[in-house]
Amino acid sequence: MKQLLDIAVEATRLGASILNEHFGKIKTAQAEIKRANEWVSDVDRMSEASMREFLLKELPESDFLGEEMGQRGSDSEYRWIVDPLDGTTNYLQGFPCFAVSTALERCSSSAEWGEVIIGVITNPLTGDLYTATKGQGSYKNGERIKVGQKTDFSMCILATGFPYMDKRDSGACMRMFEEMMSACSDIRRPGAAALDLCWLAEGVFDGFWEYRLQPWDIAAGGLIIKEAGGIFTSFEGDDKYLSQGNVVGANPHIHPEMLKIILETASG
Repeated sequence: MKQLLDIAVEATRLGASILNEHFGKIKTAQAEIKRANEWVSDVDRMSEASMREFLLKELPESDFLGEEMGQRGSDSEYRWIVDPLDGTTNYLQGFPCFAVSTALERCSSSAEWGEVIIGVITNPLTGDLYTATKGQGSYKNGERIKVGQKTDFSMCILATGFPYMDKRDSGACMRMFEEMMSACSDIRRPGAAALDLCWLAEGVFDGFWEYRLQPWDIAAGGLIIKEAGGIFTSFEGDDKYLSQGNVVGANPHIHPEMLKIILETASG
């Protein structure tokens, strides 16, 4: 497992170096819209291509799933799940909040998704590196991290994001935002889910929820939260978040209250 973690760390840093090299030099006008309101640039593609080449060279028998290049292979024991640039809009606008995310999944022959066993996320601009290995805890720059321990929901700082590719959920999203806002202390919306999940894992945020995220957005961060002592589930409260994409994470005291609001808002 240590060798696999080292491979994931090196790949993540490789992607981050490409992002740092081009940050501030490429703007929205130089990017493309691949789906409604979703940008992609040559930097996304360069980062993923470099990461994919490295990962498959280091572990040739593995499969690969990336945001830009999609799936490669489907019958290996392991699959890399990569987001080469989480927060592309932030990156293109020059807003300093974006990340690179790498997860390693042990695949299942009987289910669509297996078990994520390694998660690595970096903030390229600060160099902060978050890592987790299944059953071995979560770390920031080599130091153990834990989720916050607040028990009073009214004192909690939450984070979220809003759907941008598909606006069908916008009404429900805003109703849920209003309910959360009335119950907690405040809400942040930085615009890079992978970093939101890391900040939750180290106690900067007390909870996080969002609609319609993709597996590469949450695979690494979900493990980092759980290994930091938090709870990370779908809106139904189960562990099928990679297939559903609607996610809620928090410390064990706050998660039930967030999930209650989500379920009541969804049913209302």
